[in-house]
Amino acid sequence: MLQAGLIVPSTSPYSSPVLLVKKKDMTWRMCVDYRHLNAITVKNTYPLPVIDELLDELAGSCWFSKLDLRAGYHQIRLREEDEFKTAFKTHQGQYQFRVLPYGVTGGPPTFQGGMNLVFEPLLRHGVLVFMDDILVHSSTLEKHVMLLRQVLKLLEEHGLKAKLSKCSFAQQQINYLGHRISSSGVATLEEKIQTVRDWPRPESVRKLREFLGLAGYYRKFVRNFGIISRPLTDMLKKGTLFIWTPTADTTFQELKKALIQAPVLALPDFRKKFVVETDASATGVGAVLMQDSHPLAYLSKALGPRNIGLSAYEKECLALMMAVDHWRPYLQHAEATWKDPVELRRRFPSTAAWGQAATQGGENVTPDIP
Repeated sequence: MLQAGLIVPSTSPYSSPVLLVKKKDMTWRMCVDYRHLNAITVKNTYPLPVIDELLDELAGSCWFSKLDLRAGYHQIRLREEDEFKTAFKTHQGQYQFRVLPYGVTGGPPTFQGGMNLVFEPLLRHGVLVFMDDILVHSSTLEKHVMLLRQVLKLLEEHGLKAKLSKCSFAQQQINYLGHRISSSGVATLEEKIQTVRDWPRPESVRKLREFLGLAGYYRKFVRNFGIISRPLTDMLKKGTLFIWTPTADTTFQELKKALIQAPVLALPDFRKKFVVETDASATGVGAVLMQDSHPLAYLSKALGPRNIGLSAYEKECLALMMAVDHWRPYLQHAEATWKDPVELRRRFPSTAAWGQAATQGGENVTPDIP
């Protein structure tokens, strides 16, 4: 990095320790532990894209290309007057960065904001950007080639360089942000699911939290994920003694099986009708968002002490309210149908009587039910 001009010798009063992290391609990335610097840094609140919202943009696309910048952070120049803050110590002396270093709290929002400015003319018009991962998608190959030319031109104009070994061009299925994308929809990534399949029984709270973090990333692929995982998530509560019980082991295996068998989810088409199907059990509520009988996403929640004692129809109503609130961006812009459970039809012959509770802002309003 010194020879490349990314760092320079430093006499800064700031100094942070260094650590090395192995990357996927088995090379090493030098990182600096900036926790103390981050603690006194004014936070940048520029929003990062929501991954599910990005994936929704892919509906109708058949051709995909992915570009990954070469050490993206290191292509962003720091202001000279701020360089001294990034100083770090090594056995060969002290240095400071001239470019954006990994590990600083302002790195992700600063980088995302810069990428959004670069690709503003194409953003969400066939081009998606999440940090240094750029995805080009289109319904035809001709349009795809045109978009790729525009993307490459913008990269050249702004002096940004991609890493060819991590780029893929004109594919009909591609890996992006932990998902397998194709014209058929969105699927889990096989290498991630293999990790789930091979995951040993957690021996500590930290290992259990790591497993649930990976599993939770794919929760929308699993029917009743929140209900199934409840015995494991309860083990993470503060003050709970970590004891691996038969119930925990059964839950662990059931959750792994559900992830391994996760379906391909369709992408939303706002020209079609959405269907919401809800369900409630003794311990939780769930829902599935569908189009043409194909699931787009699953949603579920285990019930806490406050709601566990609700009647069956109250739980069904709670499930619907949860679904409407979570999937409101879909339901308010297209025709939608709710497949109402028998219990609610019996208790409430007219859906209009209790529907007020499921409208935005009406969660605490008692419907006028005869």
